[in-house]
Amino acid sequence: MATTTSMTRVLARLQHSKEMILQWLFRNQPPGMYGALAYDASPSLPEAHQSNQSPKSVLGSIVDSMLWATVPRNRQSLEKRLTRKHAMTKHFEAAIPKKNIIACLECGHWHERHTICGNCYKKVKDETKELKAAMGDDFHYNIPRQEIQVMYQEEKDQRQKYKGKYVIEMDKPRPQWFPRNLLTRGKGNT
Repeated sequence: MATTTSMTRVLARLQHSKEMILQWLFRNQPPGMYGALAYDASPSLPEAHQSNQSPKSVLGSIVDSMLWATVPRNRQSLEKRLTRKHAMTKHFEAAIPKKNIIACLECGHWHERHTICGNCYKKVKDETKELKAAMGDDFHYNIPRQEIQVMYQEEKDQRQKYKGKYVIEMDKPRPQWFPRNLLTRGKGNT
């Protein structure tokens, strides 16, 4: 309740200061100017200022917007300011030829240097989708807690080697890019 009374006091002060500013602005103006600034066609605008009613004018809306302006809550970092200041516009950025395009060593498709080849990545994505489908509901609801081993067609005889691991069986040959020792521990992880 204390906050509502203090807010009421603040609003009353702002309304009073707004009325004082409007009275000061309209004090020495010629009478022809009042009709241009008012929405309602009241013949005597200064009388409206003397009463408790606030005038609906263009100037009043400007003053209202100044009093209730929205401001940023946090200071913008130097990095963001400089990025915005020195950034290229999007339509100009596409016009600059790229000089860091190379051919993929695996498939021969073009890609930017220091990025993954899009064609090779698509193959990996497709294989991952097939692995998820082979796991079935285990992938969505009951994620395996033990180590996962992927077993392809030609590796069916090595099933005893994977005891204690979660085995995913695939009914197709292993892709060339998918190494057998992908998930085995290295020398430092024994």
